[in-house]
Amino acid sequence: MMSEIVDPMNQASSIRDLCESYGIDSSPYIYDKFGNTVELIDSLFAFGDGTASNVLVKERFGPPKSYERALAKEEEGIAKSGADKWIGLRDLNRVTFEFEDPLMLTLACNALLKKFKVSGLKNKFENVHTETYDQPPDIHMNLDLGKGWLVEVQLMFASVLTIKKELHKFYDIVRAKEPTTILSPLFDKPKTNEGRVKEELRRTNKALDSVKNAERMNQRLSFINLDGSGGGGGGSGENKRLREEIEEVKKENTRLKAFIREKMVDEARMIDEAREILGEG
Repeated sequence: MMSEIVDPMNQASSIRDLCESYGIDSSPYIYDKFGNTVELIDSLFAFGDGTASNVLVKERFGPPKSYERALAKEEEGIAKSGADKWIGLRDLNRVTFEFEDPLMLTLACNALLKKFKVSGLKNKFENVHTETYDQPPDIHMNLDLGKGWLVEVQLMFASVLTIKKELHKFYDIVRAKEPTTILSPLFDKPKTNEGRVKEELRRTNKALDSVKNAERMNQRLSFINLDGSGGGGGGSGENKRLREEIEEVKKENTRLKAFIREKMVDEARMIDEAREILGEG
């Protein structure tokens, strides 16, 4: 459904064609304040992540709000309003439209107003000239899609969206009810020596499992009798082929064990380094 907004914008050949596909008047958008004609190519910026330089808008669907977070937000709304019962949540389903050009953001906003029933609208750009504001500047909408289905839509600039994503990590910390909730890393960080040592230990343990499997395989193979004494005619040739295959498996297992032994030589050193880095030494 949101593709009705995104696809025409990214596929349009001109602003006039774009407005026509939305069913809105193009006259406010085809001239700048100096009276110069505005071309669609003027709005083609590279996004902040360096990708999609030929894209005017990106759509990003947020995950449905969790049950616990929905209950918590409902309680917050009741507390703020002072009422016994709140009107309900409007952001259980969410989508963000990401822009680099204010003109395209304005066009998309008017297209949404034209195509959908809007039950809520906030212009948070009104506060951008103040020194502080509570939430990132954007156009915030609630669309009524019918049968009680409300969707939260945010129209936001790419750089602001990047900042918002980082802020949400701090929100996760503030909202945490116990330390275990935030034990997993919230922020990306360069791989440290600790991480490299842990990864090497993981690979070594995996290799040790492989050599144990190889030992078990050799033990099983040693019990197989392929001397050609049993079976009917033609068994000798088949047994010869199987013996050759088994010998190849044994050789491969021998090579694997040799490789693992080389790894095991450094295992004690790696464990000592890991303990030292982790402060356990």
